[in-house]
Amino acid sequence: MTQVQGFLKLAPDVPGLEALGASALDDLFADPPRTVTSDRTRRVGASWIVPLPGTPDDDGIQHEKPRGAGTGLLYVRRFEGGGFAGIRARFTQPRSASLAARRWNVMCHLQAHGLATPQLVALAERGASPLGRESVLVTRDLEGFVSLRTFFASVKESAERRRALHALDLALVQLERAGVSLPGTTLDNLLVQRDDEDCVALKIVNLQSEQSLLKERRLARSRLPGIAFTSFHGARFVRPQGPVERHALVTQLANEAGALVTRRERLEMLVRLGVARASAPAFVSRCS
Repeated sequence: MTQVQGFLKLAPDVPGLEALGASALDDLFADPPRTVTSDRTRRVGASWIVPLPGTPDDDGIQHEKPRGAGTGLLYVRRFEGGGFAGIRARFTQPRSASLAARRWNVMCHLQAHGLATPQLVALAERGASPLGRESVLVTRDLEGFVSLRTFFASVKESAERRRALHALDLALVQLERAGVSLPGTTLDNLLVQRDDEDCVALKIVNLQSEQSLLKERRLARSRLPGIAFTSFHGARFVRPQGPVERHALVTQLANEAGALVTRRERLEMLVRLGVARASAPAFVSRCS
C-alpha cells in the first residue's frame, strides 16, 4: 500500500504509479486519465481504456518503453463517493470505504475461491465523505476471452459448446460456494476463453482442476475453457445459495440466449447448471 494525497493500493507486480504512466494520484481521477499514453485512450461505457507505457499503437508502433508493469490495456473507472450506493458499500459485506474498493474486495474474494475476474492493478481513493470516498479502480484487459453471447453466436462445433457449458456449470457452483451474489450477471459480461495459446499459469490451473475432476467425478480427462466474471454492480456477500437461487440465474441466462442455443443445450443449462451440484473447482485463468 502507498499513501499519495489520499489512498493508493497497487497490485504486487506494479512497482508504482510511474509504471502505469501516471505521476500523481490525481492523474487517475482526471477525465480522461493523465498518462503518457493519454493521446491513445478511448472511452468505452463507464471506463477509459488506457494503454500501458510501451504498448504498440494500432499501427504496431511503440512510442515509449515499458515501465515495469508490462504492456497491454488498462480499464480505468471512476466512481463518485456519495449517495445510497456509498452507504451500502460502507455498511454491508464486504464493507468498503468506496465503490471501487467494494469491487476490489469482491474480486479478491472471488479469485481466492478459484474464480476468474479481470486482473486487479490499482485502487485509488480521495476525499473523506461519510457516504463513501471518490475512487478509481484500474484493471487489466482480459485477453483471449469473449462474452458468452459472442461465443454462442460464433462457435458452431457442438463439442466446444458442450465444454463451455460444462465450464459454466463448475463456475456457477463455485460462485455459490464462495457466497457471492452477482445480480448483474448477463451473457454480455460473463466471459469464456477462446484463446488457443494458453499461458503457463492457465495450463497449470487447468491440469490441477482436471485432476480433481478425474478423482472426484470419475470423468475422462478433458480440457475446459476458462470462465470469467466481469460485472460487480450490486455484488454482495451472502450465505451460500442453494440450487433454487442458482436455477433462477441460469433461467435468466437461458432466456437471454434465445435462439443462440439449441433446445437440447437450453435443457442442459436448466437441468445441469441449475440443479446439479459439483465438487470440483471451476476452471479459471489469471493470465495477464
